[in-house]
Amino acid sequence: MSNNTELKITDNSNEWINWIEESITKKQIKYYDYNHFNNMQEIGFGNFGKVYRANWK
Repeated sequence: MSNNTELKITDNSNEWINWIEESITKKQIKYYDYNHFNNMQEIGFGNFGKVYRANWK
């Protein structure tokens, strides 16, 4: 991803969704479908969410 990309703080979640979708389209972020993984196991959790491990099919 380019270092000159500047993100501004916004309350509009659609802006973030559009930014992520655009980055995926431009292949700046790799996207993997949920069904590409198996043997998913929760390995931790905290204030920011859960952490899982999985095998890539």
